[in-house]
Amino acid sequence: MNFGTHCKLKVESRKSKIFSGFTLVELLLSIAVTMVIVVGLSSSMLVASRAMPDTDNPANAALAAGAAAEELASEIQYAISINNHSSTMIEFKVADRDGDEAPETIRYEWTGTIGDPLTRQYNNGSIVDILNDVQEFNLFYDRAPLSDEVTGDNESAETRLVCYDSDDYLSEYQICSCKWYGQYFLPTLPADAVSWKVTRIEFLACAESTPASKAGIQLRLPTEDNLPSDVILEQKELPEVTLLDTYLKQEFTFSNVSGLSPNQGLYLVITCLSGSYPARIRGQNKCVNKPNIMLACTTNYGDSWWTFNDDSLLFAVYGTVTTSGQPQIQNTYTLESVGITLRTGDNEQTTISAGIKTPDKPKVIQ
Repeated sequence: MNFGTHCKLKVESRKSKIFSGFTLVELLLSIAVTMVIVVGLSSSMLVASRAMPDTDNPANAALAAGAAAEELASEIQYAISINNHSSTMIEFKVADRDGDEAPETIRYEWTGTIGDPLTRQYNNGSIVDILNDVQEFNLFYDRAPLSDEVTGDNESAETRLVCYDSDDYLSEYQICSCKWYGQYFLPTLPADAVSWKVTRIEFLACAESTPASKAGIQLRLPTEDNLPSDVILEQKELPEVTLLDTYLKQEFTFSNVSGLSPNQGLYLVITCLSGSYPARIRGQNKCVNKPNIMLACTTNYGDSWWTFNDDSLLFAVYGTVTTSGQPQIQNTYTLESVGITLRTGDNEQTTISAGIKTPDKPKVIQ
C-alpha cells in the first residue's frame, strides 16, 4: 500500500465517524416531536374513555335487553307448535336443526322475581342465563280461536292380551343362524275396540352352547298368507350370556308397536343376530287348540316360512286397548303473534317492547 492510498483511507474513516451520530440540535428536535405525539395520544385516549358508557349507564341496560329480545324473537317466529306458555314463560318447538328428523324444543323463562335472570333451555340441555338482573318480562299472545273435534277414545290400563301356557307335550325349539321361529297371535278385543298396542312380551328360554351368540326378539307384521313378513315394527336383543341352562321367563318391553287395528295380528319372531346357537325356546308341539295362535318356522334365514298345525310357544303378550267414546270439542287457538316487554336495570326508560309474527300459526291449547 502506498502513502497516498493510506491517507485517503484515513480521510474516509474520519468522515464516517463524523456522520455516525446525532447532533445536539437533532436530538432536542426529536424529543420535542415525541412529546407532541405522546400528548396527542393521551388526549385521544381520555376523550375515548369518557365517551364510553360505564356499567351503570342506561344505554348498556337497553342494549343488553334489546339483544335478549332479538334472540327470543328470532326463535319464536319459527315456532311450529307451542308446548306451554304463560306471561313469563314460553316453551315451543321449531323444525329439526340437528338432522335427527325430530323437532327441537326451546324454552324461555323468568321466575317473576325482580333481579332473577331470563333463561333459555334447548331441548334437554343446560339452562343458560341470557339476561341478568331482569326487572320486567311479560309476554302477550295474539290468538285466533279454532275449535277441533277430538275423539273421546279411552285407553285401558296395561292388561294381558294373549297367553298360552301348558304342561302338556312340552318341547324345545332351537334357534340357530338360519333356523328361526315365529309365533303368531291375535288378541280377542272388546266389540268397541278401535286399536291396541303391545307393551311387553314374555316367553321361556334357556342357553344353548355358544355364550357369544345373540338372538333378536322382533315384532313383525304378517303377510297376506299369514306368514312372518319382512316388516319389523320393533326389535330387542337377547344375548345368550344372560341365559342359564334352565328355562326361565324372559321379558321384553316395547314402545313403538301401537295403533294396531282390532283385526291386525302380529308375529313374535326369534332370530339369530350373531353366533350360531343363541337360545332354546320352550313350547308345545301338539294338541294346541287355541284360536288365533300358531307357530311358524324358517330354515333359510327368513326367505321362506311354513306353519305348524298344533304347535305354539309358551308366551304372554301384554298391552292396552283403546275403545271408542263420544266425540268432544276441544277449544284451541292459532298463535298469530307474540308481544314482549323486557327491562333490565332500574331505569324504566330502558324497557324494550317488540311484536313477533308467527308465520306458521302454531296451535295453542287454552
